[in-house]
Amino acid sequence: MENHQREYQFSNESIIAFVWRGALVGLIAGIVVSLFRLIIEKVGGWVIMLYHQSHQLPYLLILITLGSALAVVLAGYLAHLEPDIKGSGIPHVEGELKGLLSPNWWSVLWKKFLGGILGISVGFMLGREGPSIQLGAMSAKGLAKRLGASHMERRVMIASGAAAGLSAAFNAPIAGLLFVVEEIYHHFSRLIWISALVASLVANIVSLKIFGLTPVLAMPSDLPTLTLKHYWLLLILGLLLGCLGYYYEVIILKISQWYQSCASKIGLPTSLQALLTLPFIIMIGYYLPILLGGGHQLILQLAQASQPIMLLLVYFIIRFVISMLSFGSGLPGGIFLPILTLGGLAGLIIGSLFIHWQLIDASYATLFIVLGMAGYFAAVSKAPLTGMILVTEMVGDFKPLMAIAVVTFVAYVMMDLLNGHPIYEAMLDKMTIQKPARTLEPTLIELTVTDKIAGKQVKDLNLPMDVLITTQLNHHRTQVVTGNTQLEAGATIFVVVNQNELGQVRELLM
Repeated sequence: MENHQREYQFSNESIIAFVWRGALVGLIAGIVVSLFRLIIEKVGGWVIMLYHQSHQLPYLLILITLGSALAVVLAGYLAHLEPDIKGSGIPHVEGELKGLLSPNWWSVLWKKFLGGILGISVGFMLGREGPSIQLGAMSAKGLAKRLGASHMERRVMIASGAAAGLSAAFNAPIAGLLFVVEEIYHHFSRLIWISALVASLVANIVSLKIFGLTPVLAMPSDLPTLTLKHYWLLLILGLLLGCLGYYYEVIILKISQWYQSCASKIGLPTSLQALLTLPFIIMIGYYLPILLGGGHQLILQLAQASQPIMLLLVYFIIRFVISMLSFGSGLPGGIFLPILTLGGLAGLIIGSLFIHWQLIDASYATLFIVLGMAGYFAAVSKAPLTGMILVTEMVGDFKPLMAIAVVTFVAYVMMDLLNGHPIYEAMLDKMTIQKPARTLEPTLIELTVTDKIAGKQVKDLNLPMDVLITTQLNHHRTQVVTGNTQLEAGATIFVVVNQNELGQVRELLM
């Protein structure tokens, strides 16, 4: 109990401590993720150059194939040694904050770093942003252990590290904060937003120092503003993106199982199953190298010159299929940037049809790339606020924010009507997690009183026997909680709960 009192006192009276911790998390995560991003860009660019040169020097294609196979085998072996580095890493961070997982931070950090570089750099259609979020979270966990942080402080630092990771990967500090609140932590805690915002800002400064001030997806010219008479087109765009997002989720959640089934039929070990996709990567790299990797360069190219609708459709199909296979392979790498790339292609295809039918002017083509990215991401992730701000920060232009908001809202609603789920939560639900034994390892969590429990007395909440609400804080007024205490909407409550019951208690109260 003495430890819980220290945690509460820390959170209530020493918010500055969370600020400097957030800054330290941002600095370390910013350095780690920026280095990760830099190596991927350099090595990936070098691989693309070799593909171009292989048309004149065919022996280079043999070298590329052998080098890629070696990289894939090594990345697969690392994933076999440390299963927590497979895939995106975002579900693993969510699982840790829910008390379901407790990975070895150092093992995950260096193996994810190396494995992600190997898989993404050779051209697999995986994103660096999911791994960046996990790298930021694990960096923060290591720092928390070094500082001797309490359970609550550690969770805040892990969430802040995740925000810093996204910020450094995309130069998007506000989106980093929103993603943690909306997708990972699911709770707008005062401690979380202060610490995560500071971490995101510091990580962004580190990233800007290395990569410069130009936005990650800076468009070649200012985005046009869509007139109100054309807003009905945004409704159509949002509905289509919502449907596309739903089918993306259906397939991505099944692809790993299908992939493993195919590998087992031919007797291929799990650590080598990514070799099944490698021939497709080599072939695409030789003929269409712009399609390789996360898709960052493809988006920029689409914005610079118009493309035939049929070619865009071919690009979309190739990216859709191979990104599924890349993720199903189990290599370290995420779906964050691939989602944005598919959304940009889908938005441009739909916008090009509108242009072909003379519903809008050709000058709006680039705008539909941006609208497609935001809407598709909002549908798949079911994090519309993050989608809106992320895309505007990435392109560096806030003028079309109203149009972006309409598309993301419609896409989100359509996804909800189709009974789609947040992709990272759905991935976490499908993960094989060994349920920890019931342990008495109490920790303190901070929650906001929502409409679900506001106005109720504590004794009416039907909480598990070992869960205790200790304090209610509202407008700087502290109240010790008893069974007869009435919970006030918007107030902050501090709850003592066993570590492995965090997710359950959050669901009951929120």
